[in-house]
Amino acid sequence: MSNRDTSLIRVKFFLQNVDPSVPGTDTGSDIYVCLVDGPNWSGFTRGDVETTCSETTLDDWGNLIRTFRAGKLVDLGTVTLTVDWDADDSYGGREFAAFMDGRTGDLLIEFPAASGETTGPIITLTGYCNSFTPSGTVLSDDDSARSTAELVYKLNAIACTAPV
Repeated sequence: MSNRDTSLIRVKFFLQNVDPSVPGTDTGSDIYVCLVDGPNWSGFTRGDVETTCSETTLDDWGNLIRTFRAGKLVDLGTVTLTVDWDADDSYGGREFAAFMDGRTGDLLIEFPAASGETTGPIITLTGYCNSFTPSGTVLSDDDSARSTAELVYKLNAIACTAPV
């Protein structure tokens, strides 16, 4: 197992429309965000299929115990990223556009390379931003004196690329 410095994780947005007055126009390339916190995962869930029936053996007290098997419906949940938010244009910046554009795409979570590797592992998350929560503190110092946004992505697929 590799001890990777997760403080060096990079997050890359997929291309998106940052100017609604020009529909269908994707801008930028290699759009990396400044990650302040996260990625934080909601976790994955698998549905259950109840297998209890009237022929199930009763327990020692005479109770019919509900039984289940793993279902095939898997919810990949969400990933939450807190990023620096720079409302640097008339439409609120790339972070806001990630929410307003509404398209599904691939968000890349790039881990740093460990000793002997050229590139670290990459997790590709396919999904869309379904929540945007801006924040900031006026009377603060240090890291608190910044505008941030919490972005929540609903996930439809996950793929992993091994380090090289």
